[in-house]
Amino acid sequence: MEQWGALAALGAAAMWTVNSVIMERRGIGLDSRGLNAGRIFLGLLLITLVHLLRGHGMFPQAVGADAWLWLLLSGVIGFAAGDSLLVSGFLSIGARLTLLVFSFSPVLTAILSYLLFGETLGLFKIIGMLLVIGGIMLVIGGKGEKAQSADMARGLLFAFLAALAQAASNITSKMGLSQVDAIGATQIRLIGGVIGIVVVLAMGGAWDKLRAVLRSPNGRLTILSGACIGTLLGVVLSMTALQLTKAAIASTLMTTMPVLILPISRFILKEQLHAKDILGAAICVAGSAILFL
Repeated sequence: MEQWGALAALGAAAMWTVNSVIMERRGIGLDSRGLNAGRIFLGLLLITLVHLLRGHGMFPQAVGADAWLWLLLSGVIGFAAGDSLLVSGFLSIGARLTLLVFSFSPVLTAILSYLLFGETLGLFKIIGMLLVIGGIMLVIGGKGEKAQSADMARGLLFAFLAALAQAASNITSKMGLSQVDAIGATQIRLIGGVIGIVVVLAMGGAWDKLRAVLRSPNGRLTILSGACIGTLLGVVLSMTALQLTKAAIASTLMTTMPVLILPISRFILKEQLHAKDILGAAICVAGSAILFL
């Protein structure tokens, strides 16, 4: 079953990679908070429709209050807090440096998994995990974007907190997954995400940003892509991964987006790849293969 969980984690990363390319190309000039809010709102509607079509009612049945609490908390942490912190990091110190710090989220997940679940990894799995993280760091490392010194400490803090939020979201999801399947868990998490994003929009006075995104054809297309590919497929696969394999392994494989995007960059976007990109991808693939064993 762990191999299926690892495959689901890679599938989630692949869906998020495809969605990130669509967002980058179609979301230019649109407000990130509006796009994120629209994606979460539509994602909740779609996952609820799927739940109804499966004949399981409007909401998951026979789920205890503790599971609801953990999954709602996971949604607030992951969809609202984590995404907002990541965007703040991008704006302060740039995408490369932010993602470099964010790539340590599997390590934080492993630490929390050990403390809360007693999950341990054998030496072989630890080596695979470190290879994947090392490959990712090699791909996204480099000179990166320049940041003002005044923004550096704040940006690094945002990036670290985003990584911590991702780890906490994975752990709280796993704590609620024992009583519900991946689709039901995604729905409950999205409810938590909606609660969190409403607070974020209200505090930032960003409701006008959401309306502007919805008025834009590219905005509507980006929201649809995010809801269908990023949320309906990607998040459900991520919940499946957390359900079937250890949280640290799932988290590691789900952070491979910077490597998975390389073939798209080369063959579809016609971008030039460097030697370190290819080497990093090879290291990441080797590490992923070890995690499948």
